[in-house]
Amino acid sequence: MTSESLSPSAFAPYRDPRDYILSWTDAIWIDRGLGRLREHYAADVKVHTAYGETYGFDHVMQNSLQKFAAFPNGGGGHGEDVIWEQRGPDGFISSHRVFKSGTHTGFWTYGPPTGRDWVSRTIAHCLVQDNKVSEEWIVRDEWAVLEHLGLDPYRVAADLADASPVLGHAVALDGKQGPFAGRIADPARSGISGPRPPRHAAECALVQGLFDEVWNGRLFNRVPTYCDRQVVCNAVRMRRVQGIDPYQVELVNLLATFPDFRVEVRDIAVLNGPENGLRVAAVWLLRGTYCGVPTYGPVTRTPVNVLGISHFELKDGKVLREWRVFDEIAVLAQIYAGRTAAVLDE
Repeated sequence: MTSESLSPSAFAPYRDPRDYILSWTDAIWIDRGLGRLREHYAADVKVHTAYGETYGFDHVMQNSLQKFAAFPNGGGGHGEDVIWEQRGPDGFISSHRVFKSGTHTGFWTYGPPTGRDWVSRTIAHCLVQDNKVSEEWIVRDEWAVLEHLGLDPYRVAADLADASPVLGHAVALDGKQGPFAGRIADPARSGISGPRPPRHAAECALVQGLFDEVWNGRLFNRVPTYCDRQVVCNAVRMRRVQGIDPYQVELVNLLATFPDFRVEVRDIAVLNGPENGLRVAAVWLLRGTYCGVPTYGPVTRTPVNVLGISHFELKDGKVLREWRVFDEIAVLAQIYAGRTAAVLDE
């Protein structure tokens, strides 16, 4: 797909959706034009995270200002890729993967400044309509941030669970509201960002098959069917594995934590662009119970929703690279909230 299939007003005054996203990121975070957020986001924007969702531009501005104060040299990070795809004549989905770094020199949600440096990845999956972001699904590797700052992720998650009502039954436990609501029957046709163009059927089928057959089917022996023998997975906590066997182990370690899980692909965007070739962005949701290996401390049998986004780089019909991001601190917070609820019910 090329930007010619879109109305130029969708990304004006920039040359294409990729330039639109990267230029806005620089204008807001690198140039410190934080007030320009109101030019970039719709007044009624919806932002979905692993903790729930917020409505309206004021939340975007307030959260951004606080983060800027905590990490003034962090900026918007380095844009590793933008996978975009048209959504109607005046809109597009932008899945923006960012490698972030900064120094914790100000107060933040996690406490007073530590003076330490950090790096992590974030993926912001944004629906842009009429030149403004109208809806955003965002996942961050917050464990990596805490690890680099020398902070205890278990304590931080407990504090977040106690302070955030969205981690109660409405979102974390029954999954009937917020980013976990509903079911997506066929994301290759229409996902949470709306109907997608009838293109790249083979690429959509490849990614959907990887989740359905390997993840849900537990057929890890089928990884070579979908992945190149030199496949690379850039996972959370800044882990990187290469090759079929390490890829299988990385995936098994994630899924064995919630062995009764079911994963659902909720959105797909595909781009064949000159900058990085053929890529697919997939928003996924894993629903399960913390009843398996004790990755996050003593097993609690707490229902957990894991909101994640993967970027896949394809070559010769197989996955050559995957970037897999989800927020483990949100997972810990759900486990803590479930443990607390169980104690209160006793």
